[in-house]
Amino acid sequence: MKVKIDYRIGDCRDLLKEIPNESVRLVVTSPPYNIGKPYGNYKDKIPLNEWQELISDVTKEVRRILTPDGSFFLNLSPVPFGKGKEILPMPFLGYEIFKSNNLYLRNMITWTFNNMQNCTNRLSGRYENILWGVKDINNYIFNLDDIRIPYITKKDKRLEGGIGRNPTDVWYFDRVNNMTKNKLGLTHPTVYPLPMIIRILKMSSNLGDTILDPFAGSGTSLVAAKILGRNAIGFELDDKYKEECERRLNTEGNISASVFNECRNDEEKKQAFLNVISHLSKYDSRQLTLENIMGQN
Repeated sequence: MKVKIDYRIGDCRDLLKEIPNESVRLVVTSPPYNIGKPYGNYKDKIPLNEWQELISDVTKEVRRILTPDGSFFLNLSPVPFGKGKEILPMPFLGYEIFKSNNLYLRNMITWTFNNMQNCTNRLSGRYENILWGVKDINNYIFNLDDIRIPYITKKDKRLEGGIGRNPTDVWYFDRVNNMTKNKLGLTHPTVYPLPMIIRILKMSSNLGDTILDPFAGSGTSLVAAKILGRNAIGFELDDKYKEECERRLNTEGNISASVFNECRNDEEKKQAFLNVISHLSKYDSRQLTLENIMGQN
């Protein structure tokens, strides 16, 4: 299926105003955490009230552009804050912003991982949160069957009906570390794990829908959308990441079920499979399965 991918450069608060009302099924994003990451044009160290105002402004526009059954997935993390480096629970701030903009919290997903620096003066952080907000608590897209995972025991299969387990609200996906970013030729300081975004898109959007990422970065959300046959819009303040996104769309974005559907015989299917595996070897995630990448149910 041919899809439209639109990567725009500019301030997302201005660009969101160009999007028509109720035209986007799903918004998924990870904004700057205000901890001094070297993004480029954006200065990732501003007064906390200004950061809250930024996220609130974005959330207000997100609610406007979402379809009545649409969803907003906002990735936030507890972060060190202030001179004493007290831990600031940013997901709690995100919840307050959701409520002030009339979004309902459907789940607060815990994303866990291992590959991160170890701390010496406190327990090492090994999780972030993804807030799943909806406009209507009684009407939203939730394709559970599309994201079910394998059973652990036969008892699980009997209890849950035989078609796979609910993945729950605790997810394990390795972060994209520097080694993986080097293999993929990426310079953006924070890159989403592609399989995790594929799960979100499969869960809360359908074929042909439009998804949007207001902090698009190197374009992981757009790549996932192309793989799964969704239209996508991404906003980014720094134009230096546009080339990275375009390259990823022409490589990772071309890995889809159509790769196999267009094969004329078993030998071509075998070669296509080897090409996919060769690309996937650049990732470290334990959840990186062929089914996840191809978007197959």
